[in-house]
Amino acid sequence: MTENKIEPKADAQGDKLDAILSLLGKTITRIDEMEKNLPAAPLVTAADKKAKKDDDSKHRKDDDEEEEEEAKKDDDDMKMKKHRKDDDEEEAARKDSFHPEATKGHGKVEMPAGEMKFDEEAKKDDDDCMSDDDEEAAKKDDEEAAYADCQAKADSVYSAFGKSASRPLQGESLTAYRKRMVRGLQAHSDEMKNVNINAIKDAAMLEIVEKRVYADALAASRGTGALAKGQLIEIQKKDRAGRIITEFRGDMEAWLGDFKLPSSRVIKFNTENFKR
Repeated sequence: MTENKIEPKADAQGDKLDAILSLLGKTITRIDEMEKNLPAAPLVTAADKKAKKDDDSKHRKDDDEEEEEEAKKDDDDMKMKKHRKDDDEEEAARKDSFHPEATKGHGKVEMPAGEMKFDEEAKKDDDDCMSDDDEEAAKKDDEEAAYADCQAKADSVYSAFGKSASRPLQGESLTAYRKRMVRGLQAHSDEMKNVNINAIKDAAMLEIVEKRVYADALAASRGTGALAKGQLIEIQKKDRAGRIITEFRGDMEAWLGDFKLPSSRVIKFNTENFKR
């Protein structure tokens, strides 16, 4: 009785399984046919891959630039806030430096005696911030400028004689250099030619002698000075080709006088040869 009931149930389940497998097989077959009818995938070349890679790099670069701009904008905002904060603190300090009782008369602000003003404090802070190296460098620049001015002034006179002013010697002070330049032209000044330049200690006196010697030397180079009479001044110049041309300025009698005959005058006329 039990065997007759179980066998029909097993047959029914086997039929269901066969039907499912058959349906699944038909579905797979249909999918395969559909895949065969699908269009082929596009052919990707090396140029396409490179173009895609470049596009990706460009997008990444644009993203990085945007991030940098945002970061820069944030930094600018922070600097602006800090600057405003410093200004506020400075303004508060400036207001605190004044006292309510400092205003007297017609609105004129008077600081208490012995109290330093704000501008003086700022100037003092700037002086304190300057290091010793900066002060030494500024002093050296001033000395070099003074040497250059002295050399240019002397060279303007030496060039009138076809020469050039020499450079300062190693370790030579500015005063010693000025004296050396004046001594080189001292012979052209009738008034200052016997002055002991080395004995001058006063800077104002040295400046007076320097101006006088330079002026007399320029006058002598043009043949209009006191020493120009009876003297010739040799001047050497260079032309565009670099050749040296020598010129002489001064009194022509200094060289032409040696070729002149001594002057003579008539005392009497000899008329003996005319007598008969």
